[in-house]
Amino acid sequence: MPPPPTPDFRQLFEKSPDAYLVVAPDADFPIIAVSDAYLRATQTTREGILGRPLFEVFPDNPTDANATGARNLRASLERALATRAPDTMAVQKYDIRRPEAEGGGFEERYWSPVNTPVLSAEGEVRYLLHRVKDVTDFIHLSRHRDAEREHLATLQSRNVEMAGKLMRQGQELQSTHEERRKAVRERDASLTLASEAREETARQREWLHTVFMQAPTGIAIFQGPRHTIKLANPQVCRLWGRRPEQVLGKPLFEALPEAVGQGFEELLNGVLATGKPYVGRELPARLARLDGGRLEDVYFDFVYEPLRDAQGRVEAVIAVASDVTERVRSRQRKEALAEERLRAAQERLRLATEALELGTWEMDVTTGALVWDGRMRLLFGLPADAPVDYPLFLSRIHPEERERVDRLVQQALAPGGTGAFSADYRIIPLAGAEERWVYSQGSTHADASGRPIRFLGTVLDITERKRTADELTRSAAILQAILQAIPDALYVGDATGIKLANAPALEMLGFASLEELNQNIATLGERLRNQSIEDGHRLTPEEEPFMRASHGQAVTQEVRSRHLLSGRDVVVRCAAAPVRIGDDILGAVAVNTDITERKRIEEELRQTAQFRERLLGIVSHDLRNPLNAILLSVNALMHSECAVPRHLKAARRIALSAERMERMVSDLLDFTRGRLGGGIPISSRPANLRSLCQQVQEELEVGHPQRDLRLSIRGERFQGVWDADRLVQLLGNLGKNALDYSPGDSPVDFVLRDEGARVCVEVHNAGPPIPADLLPHIFEPFRRATDQGHPTSGLGLGLFIVQQIARAHGGRVEVRSSAAEGTTFTVWLPRSAPGS
Repeated sequence: MPPPPTPDFRQLFEKSPDAYLVVAPDADFPIIAVSDAYLRATQTTREGILGRPLFEVFPDNPTDANATGARNLRASLERALATRAPDTMAVQKYDIRRPEAEGGGFEERYWSPVNTPVLSAEGEVRYLLHRVKDVTDFIHLSRHRDAEREHLATLQSRNVEMAGKLMRQGQELQSTHEERRKAVRERDASLTLASEAREETARQREWLHTVFMQAPTGIAIFQGPRHTIKLANPQVCRLWGRRPEQVLGKPLFEALPEAVGQGFEELLNGVLATGKPYVGRELPARLARLDGGRLEDVYFDFVYEPLRDAQGRVEAVIAVASDVTERVRSRQRKEALAEERLRAAQERLRLATEALELGTWEMDVTTGALVWDGRMRLLFGLPADAPVDYPLFLSRIHPEERERVDRLVQQALAPGGTGAFSADYRIIPLAGAEERWVYSQGSTHADASGRPIRFLGTVLDITERKRTADELTRSAAILQAILQAIPDALYVGDATGIKLANAPALEMLGFASLEELNQNIATLGERLRNQSIEDGHRLTPEEEPFMRASHGQAVTQEVRSRHLLSGRDVVVRCAAAPVRIGDDILGAVAVNTDITERKRIEEELRQTAQFRERLLGIVSHDLRNPLNAILLSVNALMHSECAVPRHLKAARRIALSAERMERMVSDLLDFTRGRLGGGIPISSRPANLRSLCQQVQEELEVGHPQRDLRLSIRGERFQGVWDADRLVQLLGNLGKNALDYSPGDSPVDFVLRDEGARVCVEVHNAGPPIPADLLPHIFEPFRRATDQGHPTSGLGLGLFIVQQIARAHGGRVEVRSSAAEGTTFTVWLPRSAPGS
């Protein structure tokens, strides 16, 4: 059987019967998806709202001075974004703009919204899902009910008045039988009218009761001072854990005795007494909803709304409630987990501090008081109960170190200073003790105004490290100078370890220091296991040249292995010889020369010409011919008289894909020419760089109409002799790169400057900075600033081609990038390209 078709989730979302809107978690909440039900409810079109800020599409009614819908919705979205949990809003009045075809203006609407964050696997908010229910009819029905009640009361009052009037007329007209019959007829008519009004009111009541009972949220009506339950729909009965027959007609706190003393009675009494509604969010309650009547801790969002009689007196309270227990418990679990992680981190820090024998200190910057742990007091020779302050600390530092340490501390504490402290210094020894060296580092913590208030850090005893370093420095200074002057890797050793090694040797063997190398000497053979000679034979540890020399045999051999530090495959020429005194072998000396590059160049020179010709032929002929055929066919289809709209849409998509592929093929050709053919060829002629910048700006604006592209001109002379097409390609690549790697609401700036003998173009964007480790490699082929969060579809050759075009014109391109300034690419061009 064939596999089931993959569902089209976007179509399922758009055809959902509920009204949904998806916005991005940005400051303006741009709209990125919408269901058909939402479009119908708001009388909008998908084309008219997608990509636009939410509150630009749905502003408050400008004619309603009391409108708060937009403000309340923004606050709810920000809460959902901050808490990463759904946020349910109370019923909101939020008028909707009426289409111009229907008269324009705004139409009164009421909504019940819920805003839900959609999280990534890392727990970050990717989208916000806005679901609403149009409750306008429900609100209007409630108002209609109140109006009907007032109308009924008016009719009843009029009936009483009419009855009295008829009685007076009957007494005055007793002598006239016909007039008495007329009075009777008028009375009967009045009574009939009252009966019809009562029937209509009963029908309205029955319809409203049906709406209440079918509502998706819990609704109940509590009447009188005992809060008798006059209405409870199925949803609220489920929230209470009761059946309707268990609660209807009973006082609330008799039906739910466990709710007594939890504050709900005071809230209901307050609404009855003041007539002011009460809105509660995530209020806790204990209800007997579990098996056996066991109490359960739950949380509710609810509204207590006063219900008034015909005279405006509060006779009951309407309660609308929803269960948010799971949302609250989820947040509580996250908070508990965060606290547990914090406690675990603090315990790990304590254990690490003890294991490293670190002393810790903390300083109150405002008073100068210090707090030292036991290790600090031991190092500085202070008893456990002795008070400590900054002057005492300075007094325990060796006089030759004191001024320097104090200066570094003050620099760290100065406003606008470094905020960090790091120093090694001597401390005055206790009586009879030897001099001690310590290393201390710390950092400041500031208040809201930026003023340092706390200064804390650690101290480590480095006496032994200092002594060892001094001894090694004195004993090996001359020999180390000789070793370091040798460019090849040289090391000397015996059966106990490596005695001498220069920097190239340490780097080749994969160690930071001679000490580290000797600490791992036992595993060095294991790490060298993958060495082999030219014919592919893998060397055993005994066949390794240094080991053979240690046994008395001089060896010179080319070895292929994996570089232990970088992990790259290398070819090394190993020359090893034994160190002898008489007939005794004391050890061995080895000189290793990395000849990988030489070998690579030899092989590359042999293959370059053949590879270049094959690659250029494939790219220029075998790839471009099918693309040209596709573009010609698609253009013919798009201009065909028999093409239908849905075919045209598909044809445009094919055309765009083919054009993108053609650009990629062109980039690949330029890369091949630049890397293998000695540079990108140019054809220079007189051109105006200002016109070229304006052309690129216009082309980019066509493809990105929603983005802000700005061109600044500084100077007058921008005429030169260049390849105009190549410069358009250069500027276009930089512009597209700036658009791809910057926020949609930030501008992209082109700055053109006249600098005399040369001109300069800067392309700036305010996006995230290029990582510092990638910045030196940004112009290498197949490199990007980052592969995350940017829907790029090229080969990663754009900036490489930019650099090649600049060099072909005798110019250069540079980049600077930081979080504070954004990213700026700068291109310098001489007035005339070489050879023009």
